[in-house]
Amino acid sequence: MRLSPEVCHQARALIASRLGLDFPESRQADLERGLIRACRASSVLGPEAYLAWLAALPDESLEWRRLASHLTVGETYFFRDRALFEALEHQVLPSLMATRRAEGTRRLRLWSAGCATGEEPYSLGILVDRLIPDGPDWALTILATDINAEALEKARRGCYREWSFRETPQGIRDRYFHRRGGETFELDARIRRMVTFAPLNLAEDGYPSVVTNTSAMDLILCRNVLMYFTREAQRQTAVRLRRGLVTGGWLVVSPSEASAELFSPLVPVNFPGAILYQKEPASDAPLLTDFPARLPFVGTSDGLDTPPSPLTVPSEERAESEEVESPPALAADLDRVCQERGEMPAAMEALRRAIYLAPDSAPAQFLLGSLLLRQGKRKQGQRSMETVVSLLSPVPRDEPLAGSDGLTAGRLLETARAYLEAS
Repeated sequence: MRLSPEVCHQARALIASRLGLDFPESRQADLERGLIRACRASSVLGPEAYLAWLAALPDESLEWRRLASHLTVGETYFFRDRALFEALEHQVLPSLMATRRAEGTRRLRLWSAGCATGEEPYSLGILVDRLIPDGPDWALTILATDINAEALEKARRGCYREWSFRETPQGIRDRYFHRRGGETFELDARIRRMVTFAPLNLAEDGYPSVVTNTSAMDLILCRNVLMYFTREAQRQTAVRLRRGLVTGGWLVVSPSEASAELFSPLVPVNFPGAILYQKEPASDAPLLTDFPARLPFVGTSDGLDTPPSPLTVPSEERAESEEVESPPALAADLDRVCQERGEMPAAMEALRRAIYLAPDSAPAQFLLGSLLLRQGKRKQGQRSMETVVSLLSPVPRDEPLAGSDGLTAGRLLETARAYLEAS
């Protein structure tokens, strides 16, 4: 089945305006394939009717997310880009950890934005596991988000075939994966539990936010995502990612996406074979710009026998945020701080106190639900998300919610529905 030039033009314009995805003539086959699949999966007959139906739906509707899933099929593998992971293993992560130990906070927040089927965030988990011998004493967050619900479901299962290991040292696979028949390998449950998967469209404006756990990040990996966005969507996404970093935090994009114009005022930092961007530290802290030559990769015998020497890095400051006023906003702030320190019971108590003071607070209910789901308490988490849906269904979609970092009712409503669909 082929689409007419008129339908392709209409689809290209609509998708660019709603999803921020760019489909030039060179990618018309991808556009047609994804649109036809999405149309067939819906109850609407015909591409023209399907596009008309989409145009009438709000941006945050689940059907737009489903279409995006058909249009964004990511392909990745473990430890993709060896030079990058060498920089992370030997320089960036040890530097962050040394700073946290010196500060006495022992917390680390990492985000794989556009995680596809999970190989990237799980690679981060493996690195952290090898770098932190006192791991249980740390409050570790590895957030992994993607717009593709099917990819997230596969990622949660943690099962992979031989092709996902084409850049993985044999020692890593032997230590962290278990053969489950044929060519299927299952990641160790301990590493799987380190990663939290959540639905998120990077072209939307619902982040950074304590509500979606996308603020105050030490490291954000967003590779091979922006290249598919329109120029305006790239610009807006770059701004949001920068705001999601703590001062001195790091942003990683693919080499083809590197742009001094796009990521200014982040500072490009050269590593052997890789360029990372750092959020400029305080004026009295030195900036990391000069690094030694390439060191052994994680899979080599001498890669981690001796703890790496700590580098002088900027002190962490709280990410850009709004002034906290309302009980729900206070609860969200307390929840973030408690989670970063590993004080989950205190985070739960802060949220329940906020809900007691403001029982109709959808943001507080959402935070509680997402925390319960991350702890594996599926039924309790689902009940909280159902409460969010019930509270927000009658609220105008464009109404900003108090204590939610500017999230609208419609955005949080559809995010809660996406969590329910994924759980």
